[in-house]
Amino acid sequence: MAAGSRTSRNFRIRTQYIVLMLILAAAPGHAQWKPDKPVEYVVGFAAGGGNDKTARVMQKIWRELKWIDNVAVVNKVGGGGAVSYTYLNQHAGDAHYIAVAQMGLVTNQLLGRSPLRYTDLTPLAMVGNEPVGIAVRADSPIKDAKDFIARLKADPAALSISVGSTRGATNHFAVGAFAKAAGVDPKKLKILTFGGGAESVTNLLGGHIDAMSQAINNAIPHYQANTMRIIGLSTAQRSPTLPNVPTFREQGFDVVIDGWTVIVGPRGLSPTQIAYWEAMLEKTVNHSDWKKYLETFSWVWEFKKSQATRDYLEKEHDAARQMLVDLGMVN
Repeated sequence: MAAGSRTSRNFRIRTQYIVLMLILAAAPGHAQWKPDKPVEYVVGFAAGGGNDKTARVMQKIWRELKWIDNVAVVNKVGGGGAVSYTYLNQHAGDAHYIAVAQMGLVTNQLLGRSPLRYTDLTPLAMVGNEPVGIAVRADSPIKDAKDFIARLKADPAALSISVGSTRGATNHFAVGAFAKAAGVDPKKLKILTFGGGAESVTNLLGGHIDAMSQAINNAIPHYQANTMRIIGLSTAQRSPTLPNVPTFREQGFDVVIDGWTVIVGPRGLSPTQIAYWEAMLEKTVNHSDWKKYLETFSWVWEFKKSQATRDYLEKEHDAARQMLVDLGMVN
């Protein structure tokens, strides 16, 4: 074959290869995805609460660093987050819609509040773990976890305990597991709910209830002001921002309850859409503003990618079901 013919043939082959690679790169299974219209960051609770703060801190980071220019936090309140998850799934396959999720993602279906299972959504990442603590007024005769349990062993309904706005969620699980670890029937506890953590605080400080089991951020300002005493944390280790507050485990009660937060998308997201949000969220939780947020509210830094989060939620589903049985809320 003449040199000119070989050169022409090689050129055609290289050209065909380049064209093929361009076609494959443009195919849905290979193309990198990124938002090309406004992103809705859905929050299932009212503005100003913990889930709302999480979304807005991330929104601020994304906007200021121009990682995502056009993102709006949208509050879809009701049903312990069920309204927000239902709304999210109305946008199947569209990664421009994401939401903050906590324990209600798992328990709503178990409790009959929603037909949606956690598997009906797409886990994108776990972004942190917020400790639950039990707090009393600073002038309470209850000084520590052992005092608290001694009262419950004498009479399981002796103490009125707020778990925030929802029974059968993380705050309720924490005090229920604490009671069970001490040999007290969790079904017999005197559990109260209010509109949210702020109302629990008001009622505790006002002397209308004996204790509250809450995400610890609700108690920290009052602990620092010496108007509340935190008798124990649900974490495996002490919080760096609360070095003088012992865990339940330290006090002889083997109780560890995760107050996890995950970010989810609607069902039917593609691998490239999931990969985009995994990378974005990993970058976000490593940003200094996010770490400062965690420190302020005594969160534990944690990050899991989509599949690891899915596996984690499966374990949480099984544990939550057992806890709901212990609490007498499901059979």
